[in-house]
Amino acid sequence: MVETIFEHAVLKESDLAIRNAFTEFLNQPLDYRMNHLQSTYKMAFDGYSFMGQNDSLNQYDTDMLHSFVLSNLQETWNFPKEFQGFLQNEWPRLISHVRELELELIAQRNLPFKELYDRDCIAYMMSCNYYPAVGRQNIKPVDNKRLSAHTDVSLFTTFPFGLSEGFSFHNEGQLNHIGEQEHVFSFFGYFSEYVSQGNIKALYHQVELPENLNSERFSFAIFSIPKPTSSFLIGNSAISGKKYYSEYLSLF
Repeated sequence: MVETIFEHAVLKESDLAIRNAFTEFLNQPLDYRMNHLQSTYKMAFDGYSFMGQNDSLNQYDTDMLHSFVLSNLQETWNFPKEFQGFLQNEWPRLISHVRELELELIAQRNLPFKELYDRDCIAYMMSCNYYPAVGRQNIKPVDNKRLSAHTDVSLFTTFPFGLSEGFSFHNEGQLNHIGEQEHVFSFFGYFSEYVSQGNIKALYHQVELPENLNSERFSFAIFSIPKPTSSFLIGNSAISGKKYYSEYLSLF
């Protein structure tokens, strides 16, 4: 697991912009939001997922959240109008910061990922997540979780605006609780484990129920992922980004 700090002022501006944009989207009528499902975009994990949905690519139907995934895999004008200000003004420099952090970590720790960046195999997506008040929902939580335990599709997962209460992770059979964090928080996703052929382990994590079931929760995570059309070697086998997505989703 990795922790570091970005330039605070830049992140505060980006945090406010994406939080306002996502809230505005969620306040739109259901028919409008349903026009922006993942099935509409058909690109990696992009699009809207709602609580109770049984065909989302990034959450279970028992997970207690709404999410929207943005990426730089397609033109920004394809996304809803609510996100356009963020995508035009904040997204490029936010992604630039995350990429710089990742390359710094790769160099410092001698990680076997540099070629992926040199060959332009890496794309970025952001998962915007809203957890409504649990006590006001018809869906009942499973195993005291808001979000089921899982590993991410990413090479690195980065929470650029810090963490809200509720995040926990599994390590050697122990569940570790992480409280609210104001600094940038990053960790390895399943693509790191996949590329390193198991030498680097993905973080298995979840979001637990809050003590106050009427509290809401936002989180914003940036994922470095292989481009669907990219190709890279795993051992002696050439694997495409699209094939990797399929293998990752087969884990669930």
